[in-house]
Amino acid sequence: MSSPDFKKRVLTDEDLSLIASEVPALLDFPGVRPWNRSRLWAAVLDALIEARTKSERAAAQQALGAIQTLDSIDRLFVRHDR
Repeated sequence: MSSPDFKKRVLTDEDLSLIASEVPALLDFPGVRPWNRSRLWAAVLDALIEARTKSERAAAQQALGAIQTLDSIDRLFVRHDR
């Protein structure tokens, strides 16, 4: 986190990559390291579509929940200078 003021926390893409790499549900997906939000979303959605068994569907749902959480963190705490 690059700001010492806790009210103005700012994360970087590298921080998100580190967080995502510690989530077991996301270990096998591209886009975790280096952080690539679009690539990760595409891979998770593809896993949901391709899931055939109950365990594959459950794993894909866990990955979806994890990426939704990371997406919220991205929107709230990552500075996007666009």
